[in-house]
Amino acid sequence: MAESLDAHQLIQLAQSLTRMQSAITDYELHHYTELSPAQKNKLEDSLSQLAVAAGRIYAYSVQLEFQEAALQLEEIKQATEGLKKFLKTAQKIQQVLDIVGSVASLADSIISHDIGGITTGIDGVIQMLGNN
Repeated sequence: MAESLDAHQLIQLAQSLTRMQSAITDYELHHYTELSPAQKNKLEDSLSQLAVAAGRIYAYSVQLEFQEAALQLEEIKQATEGLKKFLKTAQKIQQVLDIVGSVASLADSIISHDIGGITTGIDGVIQMLGNN
């Protein structure tokens, strides 16, 4: 079964091609006077092809990294949207709990016949309901 290479593996491959290019250049420099013009041209063509291949593989590895990063950013975006929805729900629940607390406090004031507490409680409940 064929497997795809990841960005790191592609970089390693491109580095191997670059090392091969360097080895061929070293060979050419050490044996330059022994090589025929046709051999020199063939070596230069090979070096050019290796350079192009290594460059393309490096570029593809960068493209692959960006694609992987884009996927991760999309996952983060989705998680952020889910968190925003959760926070909105939590805020609504907190508002309901605040209203329930105010109504309970108002009920306590009514039971204890605390006129000041009743007035404050009614104002608080009205204000909370008006904010929602």
